[in-house]
Amino acid sequence: MTDKAIDKIAEIIYRKGGIYLQRKDREKVVKFVDKKIKSGEFKSAEEIAKKLESSKALLEELFDAITVNETYFFRHKSHFDILEREILPNLLSKKSSVKLWSAACSTGEEPYTLGIVALEVLEKTKAKAAVKILANDISKEALKKAQEGVYDKYSIRFVPPDLLRKYFTKTPDGKFKISDRVKRLVQFRLLSITDERDMKSVGNQVDVAMCRNVLIYFDSESRKKALNLIVGNLNKGGYLFLGPAESARGVVEGIKIVLFPGAIVYVKE
Repeated sequence: MTDKAIDKIAEIIYRKGGIYLQRKDREKVVKFVDKKIKSGEFKSAEEIAKKLESSKALLEELFDAITVNETYFFRHKSHFDILEREILPNLLSKKSSVKLWSAACSTGEEPYTLGIVALEVLEKTKAKAAVKILANDISKEALKKAQEGVYDKYSIRFVPPDLLRKYFTKTPDGKFKISDRVKRLVQFRLLSITDERDMKSVGNQVDVAMCRNVLIYFDSESRKKALNLIVGNLNKGGYLFLGPAESARGVVEGIKIVLFPGAIVYVKE
């Protein structure tokens, strides 16, 4: 297992997934390679690197191994408060169909939270608009868990008790299953936010996009590419939410900053 081979695998990860691995993060790649060699599937890291160029299945397995899928419902609650109080009531009153997007959705907590908030707004405002939620990730394993929609206590710890009773069912083993009402709103897809072909499949009629806590793993070039592709899919006047440590300032043209209590939101001009 040579440094050159690990560097090559890291380069493939960057090229195909937009994820820039710092030296300290390459231990995950080393563990992945070591596991594959010990299992007898491959004889060397060089062989793995070569196979990654042509095998989508192996690449997906590698993405599963290196991505951090730690999230929970109502993460950065101020964002969902803004959606519930300001943005969604306005959109749902003016449009017959509203499209929301969870870019890099991990194990599903974010898009399902979007679904809960949307259903609450629909109920309170009596709006008749249809709500569609697209959610994507590069990890096949994360998406599998998202589609199952079953979560432990850690994931639901910030869900208000009334919403927990309303939108979840407790399973015999003490976990919590999201209701079918919410699941029906969400469509999951395996795609990368730095892949132009993948991103074109999203369509350019998105009203609200969330891409939070993923761009911190990208270098400046990948970050710029991802943000421009995401903004390209927004409607005029569409909203973009990023994580607290992330910014689109000076990266994307044609957007403006709107300040809400507790959060900065970007709006496509």
